[in-house]
Amino acid sequence: MKSQTKTRMTPTQILLLGFIVIILIGAMILKLPISNNGKDIKFIDAFFTSTSAVCVTGLVTKIPAQQFSTFGQVVIMCLIQIGGLRIYDIYFTNTNVYR
Repeated sequence: MKSQTKTRMTPTQILLLGFIVIILIGAMILKLPISNNGKDIKFIDAFFTSTSAVCVTGLVTKIPAQQFSTFGQVVIMCLIQIGGLRIYDIYFTNTNVYR
């Protein structure tokens, strides 16, 4: 009988996976028609905007005031807030784990 070993994710891997999931969900929401002002957006542009918002850099390929509806702008604002909290997560996780 083969022994089963459980692989556990490290805290850093969990945080990275969280960033990736949040970015993908944000990109999918920004791609929805309700997020746009009647203009279609490519997935790569929504993905870049979502990544930029979560990583708190503020880079965009489309002008948010023209491309996104109020709902889309609120989504971007929430992604920025979530990204800021994730940065604090990384700081506190790394300071507590590696003491």
